[in-house]
Amino acid sequence: MDRLALIIFAAVGGGAIAAQAPVNARLREAVASPLRSAGISFLIGTLILFGAVVVTGGAGGIAQVGSAPWWAWLGGLAGAALVTATLMAVPNLGVTITMVAVVAGQLVVAALIDRFGWLGIAARELSAGRIIAIVLIVLALILLIREG
Repeated sequence: MDRLALIIFAAVGGGAIAAQAPVNARLREAVASPLRSAGISFLIGTLILFGAVVVTGGAGGIAQVGSAPWWAWLGGLAGAALVTATLMAVPNLGVTITMVAVVAGQLVVAALIDRFGWLGIAARELSAGRIIAIVLIVLALILLIREG
């Protein structure tokens, strides 16, 4: 996959997360629990992914799962934290502030991971452009919060 296609794919995924937040928040109202709502969301996602693995013939690689480092198992925890946080925040903050806060948090942590080469990622320079991008998104969050 070329660079532009990957960027578009990531942007579409980000858009899906923006839509997922109010969908899960509405589910939370129906089931009267943020954890129950997040659990249902992950159950549906798990079933869809399981079906995709079976359909694409990818089940054979599951045998190598034990070779992953201990921290590689924490991706699901991060996803659960994100889903739960957004479905709790959206009804109170709205989708825009919630998503900008999510992106700001993602960018700060991503910059640290890139800079220090954490989690098996090659270290990358923390350039002026990257710093400015992070500052701008944090400023956007501050403007949105002040706006109400």
